[in-house]
Amino acid sequence: MFFKMLKSDLKRKRGLNVILFIFISVASILVFAGSVQIFSNFTRERSAKELCRTSDTQFWIMEDDFRSDAIRSKLQDILDSEENITGWSTSPMTRISETAIEYPNCDLNENRYMYMMKIQALITMPLEHDLVYDLNDEPFYVPNGCIAIPIEVQSTVGVRVGDKVKYTACTGEVYELEVCCIFKDNMDNGIVRYIVSDEDYKVLSDSSNRSYISYNLQTNDDSDNWLSNFKDKLFDQDIPILSVTYSRGLNDDIVLMEIISVLVVLISVFLILIIFMTIRFTIIADLKAEEKEIGMMKALGVDSFSFRWLFAAKYIAFAILGGIVGIIAGLPAAGAFVNMFGPDCILPERWEMILIGVLSVLVIIIVMIAFSLFVMGRIKKISVIDAIHGENRGERFSKRFPMFLHRRKKMSVPFFVALTDILMRFKRYIFLLISYSLGAVIILLGFNTRNSVINTRYTQYWLYHGYDFSLTLSDEMEDEITDECKKTGMIYTEVINKRLSEAGIPAHIDTMYAGEGYMKNDDKNKYFDIFWKKGEPEKVTYRKGGSAPRLANEAAMSAYTAAKLGIDVGDVIKLTINEKNEDKTGYVENEREIVITALVDFMEDGDPIIIMGDEYDNGYTWWSTFTGFVIDAPESEKPAVIAQMKELFGGDNVSTGLQAMRKQEARFDTLFKLFEFVIGGAVVLVLMLITYLYMSIFVAEEVPETALLKSLGFRNISIKAWYLLRMIILLAVSLALGELYLWTGGSLLFGSFMTQYEVTGMKLYFEFPVSFIVIPLIITAAVLFTAIINLRSIKNIGIWKISEE
Repeated sequence: MFFKMLKSDLKRKRGLNVILFIFISVASILVFAGSVQIFSNFTRERSAKELCRTSDTQFWIMEDDFRSDAIRSKLQDILDSEENITGWSTSPMTRISETAIEYPNCDLNENRYMYMMKIQALITMPLEHDLVYDLNDEPFYVPNGCIAIPIEVQSTVGVRVGDKVKYTACTGEVYELEVCCIFKDNMDNGIVRYIVSDEDYKVLSDSSNRSYISYNLQTNDDSDNWLSNFKDKLFDQDIPILSVTYSRGLNDDIVLMEIISVLVVLISVFLILIIFMTIRFTIIADLKAEEKEIGMMKALGVDSFSFRWLFAAKYIAFAILGGIVGIIAGLPAAGAFVNMFGPDCILPERWEMILIGVLSVLVIIIVMIAFSLFVMGRIKKISVIDAIHGENRGERFSKRFPMFLHRRKKMSVPFFVALTDILMRFKRYIFLLISYSLGAVIILLGFNTRNSVINTRYTQYWLYHGYDFSLTLSDEMEDEITDECKKTGMIYTEVINKRLSEAGIPAHIDTMYAGEGYMKNDDKNKYFDIFWKKGEPEKVTYRKGGSAPRLANEAAMSAYTAAKLGIDVGDVIKLTINEKNEDKTGYVENEREIVITALVDFMEDGDPIIIMGDEYDNGYTWWSTFTGFVIDAPESEKPAVIAQMKELFGGDNVSTGLQAMRKQEARFDTLFKLFEFVIGGAVVLVLMLITYLYMSIFVAEEVPETALLKSLGFRNISIKAWYLLRMIILLAVSLALGELYLWTGGSLLFGSFMTQYEVTGMKLYFEFPVSFIVIPLIITAAVLFTAIINLRSIKNIGIWKISEE
């Protein structure tokens, strides 16, 4: 009986069955791939530790210093005696210019944004720590005359295995190397590594004055407190270290990868919800169509639970077959998802992917079957008497209905019928409203997430108060500016600002001096980056209720750490700051009482900040940080200023801030575009299929009403107008709800997600024309187009069908 019922169900409404099967198959694939993606994100750090043996801290010394037996011996004693260090190794590394490697069919100047804030390094194959793997997660070998390129670079410059690249050594000699491998690199410390053979490394790094030995440390505790003490110990022993880095640092790639991964999960959840609502609607429609048969069988004493299995036959079969499709297609899709959204990520073991994916799909199959049987519970509500005599549908409007056509003389009949139909049978359209609004949220979320993070306003969380332009100078011009700095004693940005001023260009680069400090917190030192410079604090955007610090004993603190420590505006803290000594040749630690006048939203990730007052100028400068690339002109005149800057510095070296961000994050910008167009297009297609399904059922169920309107003299065009106006009203409400969901819950969700990077105040930024006009119009056009196609069958409904009313 089960299979007879299944065969009968499949023959009827074939188009709807195809749509439903596609939905369930897609849901299964998304569940498989999404579960593996989530598992991969959770285990990424563990996999990197186990397989790549990533180091927690690295420091460098010059290769010439490493050759000193005394220094090597002293370093070995320190590292072996440090209880916190669980393992260490050394590896050679040579810093190279960002233009040292020339790729085929690639403009080096155009892709220099890829190297911003990152060090380019030539290395040999890592053997103990920070191991690398090819794209199949297998070890590889680099023969003489070849070079291995990280996937981060490959995705930007488009180089492939077998291509020839040219390497220019510091001596000016040019070598041709063949790309033998594209590899994954899980060392997140701002270094882009290129691997050559041991013999080639000796030749290519010969005569370089930037050859180092990197000490790679694995530690139990990599906190700022331990790192600061460890650096002090090395300095006290006169170890000539040049740099100390750590692999827990935050970068845009990690943030964007996580954002995209979360988007995939959210879209999967939304689509699955839409699928469940579609299943519910089709089941209810089928039950209504078979109401008389069900009533007759109940009258014969057949058990209601038996009905459920029979009428759920199609959904059970679709759930099982869709699950099988999901398992078969989900495995390659899962690998593609992980590699797409985390190209450096080591894939989980194949058996882990299969186990997690299959279990997830089995869960979704069981849930679909259980949901179908649950919805079938409506069979209990079917009355035998009503089923035999027919549902009382003869009166559309109740006496208490608030709207009357004779009182709405300016309202057209189709609009009146559409509106009253929605108001009187609102429960019928709830799930359609939810489906449309969720679809709108998915499309809006993809666009507005990209518009929020690939946006110059995003830089305010890095302490930029303006990002109107970007400047990446050629090597020749950088050398020229460096020479001028040495001659005049000016710093780099002062020379650039001087040249801009002399050329009459209304633009400048702002910076702040940066040092270090700490405050006592539960017998531990909480370290802060300290920023100061006259005239700069007032340019920062502070949280509501605060004001820019002005006096030397006033300061602003990053909001995340302030909340964690229970510090608010008006509180007084004791802060120990590295300040200049009397002869200004070094620094001393001075404790100050500081009044917190404001809190600032800043992406900390372990490095909270304090901005000192405008009058403060005692700090010891360890480095400087950019705070703004500003054009002092109205928005309409900024393109002309950019053109002037291109004439001064070269056309390839100047761009707008937005162009720079898109080039710098080109790989992720491409993925966001994929969401906008591919995922957005797929969701529009899903909404069209849902519309087709719902409209087909509406037209079939409302044949008597349509026949009645025809008998009263209404033309086909008026009847179609009724259907279309009803869809327009439903769609308008759904889009309004979608916008409301996004700009309330969506922004809260986005801000909550970003708190894992120890940042506060982040929200979605919308672009008015696209968010409120273009996207709603696209959705409306797609839905109405599908509805109009469905309504072609209206002309075939004869007046005699009124007898079914």
